[in-house]
Amino acid sequence: MSAAPARGGAWPLELSGRGVTLTPAFRTLVTGKLARLGRTLPRVLDARVVVTAEKFRRTVRITLRARRRTFASEATAPDLATAAEAAIDALRRQTREAKARRTVSKGRAPRRRPAPAEPVA
Repeated sequence: MSAAPARGGAWPLELSGRGVTLTPAFRTLVTGKLARLGRTLPRVLDARVVVTAEKFRRTVRITLRARRRTFASEATAPDLATAAEAAIDALRRQTREAKARRTVSKGRAPRRRPAPAEPVA
């Protein structure tokens, strides 16, 4: 199902569950937390969240496509909300580092020109 974030940009969000039923409360939790990532990463194209349930573990895999880069994270926990929090925290760290790389650029040293040769007298 596609849903737009509550705040921030209006990029599409695709939520899907494999072996688990996604509740509206979980959808609003993920939508709200991902919308906050739009502050550090303004040009988000789309986001995909895949939730997988196995015996005693829940895995949340999030892929966030931005204009120049794709961010991906995966977290596993016994609880669905805990796994989602961990995956979103990993994405938050990745986007923060990417923003820091964009804002703090390492400039090159200026090219030195050879000194003009003095005429021989």
